[in-house]
Amino acid sequence: MMEALVSLVGLFGLLLLSQLSPGPDIFFVFRTALAQGFRAGAAVGCGIATGFLIQAGLVVSVGGWLMAQTWSEYVLYAAVLWLLYLAWRIFPRHRVRVEQGSLETAAREPLPVLFGQGLLCNILNPKCTLFICGLSLPALQQFGGDYRWYAPALVLVLSASCLLGWVSWSALMQWNPVRAFYLRHMTAVDAVFSVLLAAFALYLLV
Repeated sequence: MMEALVSLVGLFGLLLLSQLSPGPDIFFVFRTALAQGFRAGAAVGCGIATGFLIQAGLVVSVGGWLMAQTWSEYVLYAAVLWLLYLAWRIFPRHRVRVEQGSLETAAREPLPVLFGQGLLCNILNPKCTLFICGLSLPALQQFGGDYRWYAPALVLVLSASCLLGWVSWSALMQWNPVRAFYLRHMTAVDAVFSVLLAAFALYLLV
């Protein structure tokens, strides 16, 4: 039993570190937290974590079956369209005014909208599905047969790690040196995030 618990702790830490790998989730959280503040970034992060919870639950229960279905490729196309839409939304087009170290933009979206966008960003992210499969299926094969509690515990541990990570990264984006850099170069930074999202979408097709 101790070995199973240690594996959960290891997976928790591994997921925290993996959040820094390039992908739509990190681009979306970082840019939202920089542009609209901690609460906005945390709302996106909570949406992503909810999507991760759903994906983890599906992978743990019927992941192998889902990946084998012929219609699963259409999820990929939907993901590409959604990422291209996000890239278009992020690309700098509106006027920005900086005043006394604060950031004011013409588009400050409600938190429920940002939560929903984060949820869709993760649900339609095939990279996340494959990552969860690679991360969880070997552990399930090793411990799931001996411990009935391991599968639900694995889903909760991975989802909690995802939530903690994105909320923490949103808080880090409020650090004065980071915010000051963004305020000085916001147009270029937004353009970079937009291009990266679009490039990741096209990479999925390739």
